[in-house]
Amino acid sequence: MRKPRILLLTYGALPVPAVKGGAIETLLDSLIEENETHQQLELRIVSPADPAISAFNQIHTQTQIIPVDIRERPVWWFIQKCWNKGQSLLTGKRKNLIPYPELIRKTQEYLQEAEVDGVLDLNCPERVPLLRSFYSGKLGTYLHNDYLNPETKDGKEILQELDGVFSVCDFLNQQAQKIDFPKERSAFYRVNNGIQLEDFQPVSQAERQEARAQLRLEDSDCVIVFSGRITETKGVHLLLEALSRLDDISHVKVLVLGGTTYSSTKKDAYFNKVLAQAEKLPIEVRFTGYINKKEIPFYLRAADICVVPSIFHETCCLSAVEAQAMGIPVIATKIGGIPEYISETGALLIPYDQEYVQQFAQGLKQLIQDEALRRQMSKAAISGRERHSQQRFYEEFVSSIRQFIGQNGMKEGEHE
Repeated sequence: MRKPRILLLTYGALPVPAVKGGAIETLLDSLIEENETHQQLELRIVSPADPAISAFNQIHTQTQIIPVDIRERPVWWFIQKCWNKGQSLLTGKRKNLIPYPELIRKTQEYLQEAEVDGVLDLNCPERVPLLRSFYSGKLGTYLHNDYLNPETKDGKEILQELDGVFSVCDFLNQQAQKIDFPKERSAFYRVNNGIQLEDFQPVSQAERQEARAQLRLEDSDCVIVFSGRITETKGVHLLLEALSRLDDISHVKVLVLGGTTYSSTKKDAYFNKVLAQAEKLPIEVRFTGYINKKEIPFYLRAADICVVPSIFHETCCLSAVEAQAMGIPVIATKIGGIPEYISETGALLIPYDQEYVQQFAQGLKQLIQDEALRRQMSKAAISGRERHSQQRFYEEFVSSIRQFIGQNGMKEGEHE
């Protein structure tokens, strides 16, 4: 059986390889790494240009990245966002922008010259009708966010043009299936995101002490870690509000890992609001700014608790998966796809309702005060760590791709 050749179309804001961060871009790095080892697919990835791509293409045999020079259009983006917001208010339908038309043009040019077995749009389903206008083969979208649901403008048209919907959790597939369309038209595939488990090993006491010493933290401190972008939907302000409702937390320290965007050091109005909020607390809240993904395990080794106070339909939340793989108890919002990824015996899940902040505060209090509970949750978290290995993610992705392109009926041979 010959290897399928799949073209993946990135969103366009960040390059692959993930030298500037990005959740989807980092996941693609994992896919590429596994595929170099197991060689089940030929991958072609349309990505914004970056100096790292040339060296990447020279050393990888199973993946070719097709670089595209992107022209930034801040005025155009602002006008389009205002227009879309107005249309959303009038129609009740949400329409995301079709970003970076250069990517579409490069995709069309490539498909005119090369043969592929399928095209996979990455998390931008609004591009599907445009892609279908020049590509008649197997076309799918790979959802990482809640972008295809009954509120999506032209959602029915999008689904009718698709041969497959790939999602990182059942929640996203269920959202898409709420759209009124012929159900036999598209197949749905769930592919669990995975992490490199070797990087997120259970923490020994010696490793914990070493990390704390380097971070100037005491052994007696109860260290709470948030890892992610500092945006309103990630809920850092709610974490700080919950902490403000607790008494006797003088031994608590908070590490906030991340910046406003994936690789930016800029501070926006929300970031400044959170900083001001943190300064009012009687404890240290330390903001690291953006850190490289390879540094995250070091910070997690110092942690007692990982927090995920998201207030939007988070779909997989790998920061919680990484923490649990290391045996760190998690307290998270019970929303979107989060419950599908987190071992509930190793986590506290808080429903997002009117009592959310108070319930989150109570959960924090319980974990801060009860060291025995934290040890129990740590053992439970470690026992389920294999569910989200990078290799399992790769196997699920390859299996879904083979079903998507109907490879059972493919003949032996090579692409031209």
